[in-house]
Amino acid sequence: MRIAVNAGSFTNHPVENNINPFADFFLWLAVSHSKHIFIFIFNKPYDPAFNFPGNVIPVIIGPEAGGPVKWRIWYNIKIPSVLKKHKADVFVSEKFCSLKTKIPQVLISPDLTFNYQPSFFKKKYLRFYKKYTPRFLNAANEIIVHSMFLKNDLINKYKTDEQKIRVVYNEINKDFGPLNYEERELAKEKYAGGNEYFFYSGIISPQENLMNLLKAFSFFKKRQKSKMQLIITGQPGIEYDEFIESLRLYRFGKEVKVLLRLEREDTKKITASAYAMVAVPLCETSSVSPIESMECDIPVIASSTGALPEICGDAALYVDPENIKDIAEKMMMIFKDEEMRKDLIEKGRTQAKQFCNNNSASLIEIIERVATKNPIG
Repeated sequence: MRIAVNAGSFTNHPVENNINPFADFFLWLAVSHSKHIFIFIFNKPYDPAFNFPGNVIPVIIGPEAGGPVKWRIWYNIKIPSVLKKHKADVFVSEKFCSLKTKIPQVLISPDLTFNYQPSFFKKKYLRFYKKYTPRFLNAANEIIVHSMFLKNDLINKYKTDEQKIRVVYNEINKDFGPLNYEERELAKEKYAGGNEYFFYSGIISPQENLMNLLKAFSFFKKRQKSKMQLIITGQPGIEYDEFIESLRLYRFGKEVKVLLRLEREDTKKITASAYAMVAVPLCETSSVSPIESMECDIPVIASSTGALPEICGDAALYVDPENIKDIAEKMMMIFKDEEMRKDLIEKGRTQAKQFCNNNSASLIEIIERVATKNPIG
C-alpha cells in the first residue's frame, strides 16, 4: 500500500527532537509498518537530520503553503499531481484536504478555530475557512478527530455524516512520567531559579487566552506574595510577537518565562517539575498536555469549556476561562490546599491511564480501510 501524507505541518527538527504529534505519529508509522510505502509531501526543504526509514519517499513541492491562494494551489494542483505520479492509494492530511483528487482521503483534526474566535482571523482567512471547510468535510472519505466535542460540532454545524467521523484520542507520549525529588529540584533550579511555578504548554498566542492567564497570575501574585513563577512553552501562534511585546510592559514580567521549541527531554522535565499545569483556552477541541501533566503527577487547572472536561474528567480543577478572578482563585486554592492538590494528583493518575492505550493502531486501521475502499464498519 502507498500512503501519501501531507508533511507540510512537520517541523524542521529531526525525529528525536520533534514534538509535533502529527509528525511523530507518521514517522513512527513508517518505521513500524515497513510493508507500506509512505510518500511524505513537503512544501519546503526539510532538515537533512531527519533519518527516514527506507520505505519513506520524501517529496518537496512548492509553493510553501501559506495563505488562501497558496493553499488552493498546494491542495488542488500540486497535491493531486504528486498523488497521481506516485500512485498513492490514500492521502492523509491534517486540517485541509484536496478538492481535486479522486484518491481516497483521511482528514485529521479539521480546524474550526475560526468559528470559536473569528476576531483573530483576517477577513481573507475567514472567507477561505467559511467557504472551504464544508467542502473539505464533504471531500474526506473519513475524518479523524480527537474529542467527542469536535465530532458533535461537525455534526451540528456542518451536518457531517456521523458514520464517517472517528474519535481517536491523543496518546500520552511514553517519555512522560514522574521525576524523583532530586530531578525536580534540579529542573526548578534550571528553569525557574529554584522556585515553584505554574506551567502552560501549547500554542503561544493571545488566541489561547494567555492574556487572561497573565492577568490571573498577577492577581495571584498580589494576593499570595510568593515567589511562584509562570513558565509558558510551545510553538509561536497568531499574534505571538504582540504577546511577547505585552510581556515587556507586564508588571511581573521577570517571573514569566517563555520557552520556544524545546527538545522533548526539556519539555518532559518542565512538565514533571511544575507545581500545577494551567490550561485555560476559551475553546479547545483537543489537547494532550493536561493528560501528560497528570501522567507526571502534576495537578491540572483547566477550562470548563470545549473538550477539556471530556479529556480531563474529574481529575482537574475547572475554571471559567473568561473570568480572570475565577482563574486566579483556583490558582490560589491549589497553592494553599495541599489535600486538594494530592487528591487531584491521585485522580489524574487514574485519568491518564485512559490515554496510554495504543490508539495509533486504530489510526492505521482506518487509513488501511479507506485505502482499500472497504465499507465503513
